Amino acid sequence: MNGPLKMYRTRQVVRHDIAVQLPDCMYKLKNIHAARNGMVEQRTDHVSSAPKKVDICDQNNQNLPEMAALELRQEEILRQLADLKKQMDNIRNNLQISKNAAVTSQIIKPKQGPPPSLPDVIINASPTNPPYSLELVQKLWKNYMFLSVKSYTHSSLSSLTENAQQLTKTLESFKPGNVPKINVKLIWKDVGANPELVVAHSRIFGEVNILRYLARVTSDYLNYETCNNVHEIDALLDVCYNIVKSKTKTERASLLQVLNKSLGKSQWLGDRSQISIADLAAYSAIKQATNPSEVNVNLGKWMQRCVACQ
Repeated sequence: MNGPLKMYRTRQVVRHDIAVQLPDCMYKLKNIHAARNGMVEQRTDHVSSAPKKVDICDQNNQNLPEMAALELRQEEILRQLADLKKQMDNIRNNLQISKNAAVTSQIIKPKQGPPPSLPDVIINASPTNPPYSLELVQKLWKNYMFLSVKSYTHSSLSSLTENAQQLTKTLESFKPGNVPKINVKLIWKDVGANPELVVAHSRIFGEVNILRYLARVTSDYLNYETCNNVHEIDALLDVCYNIVKSKTKTERASLLQVLNKSLGKSQWLGDRSQISIADLAAYSAIKQATNPSEVNVNLGKWMQRCVACQ
């Protein structure tokens, strides 16, 4: 066979060269073929141009008219902050204060003023959880204020424990100096592990909170809130509260470890050179809730110092 072969010509089925009249009721779609690869053929009347990118802030401003007012308010606040910073810089320059001035860590000791006039208080305590901290408070305040304790037994109790009887005898037989006194009614009743302090028809629960009250209403060195380690002392008071509430020996052991770590090689808890409210609370909690075998040598010597404190 010589020469090219002739192909069979088929009949045209669809013609694209004629205009198609589309009805107006039909929805016009974009030409997906012309928009491929980001190229849009503008000559086709049924393809719209690519939408303009609108910033998110512009969209919010279009949809929410309040956004414009909010932006203006933000700009005003930023301007006021800049003015305030400028004023603070001027004040610092006038006072000749360095930006990198060191922060003092000196402990501010409360002034030893005259004892305040305090109302009589009532303390409800359980015989199984005697508030031993009152004994230490009496000793520490002997030249400042006298905790005059009178004990009573509630009718719901048939008898007192030996520890409660011994504490009652110690508190009532204490001989103070010539100092003002606070009358304290110690009522033995079944109130659980947390004693209650009643003053001016208000109740304060928990021995650590009773100590906080006594420390705050007086100006002696038991007030710890002016010390630089106030947060550590508060944490130790929480540990003492949990020791009294602990249920198992393992739980008490972990809490005693916290106290032992805080004591370290120092004389008193919190690396302090003087006894604090944390020592009083810890002494009472350990004496209430633990056995002598649970206390290590370091804490044992510390408890002896608490007993001998004056």
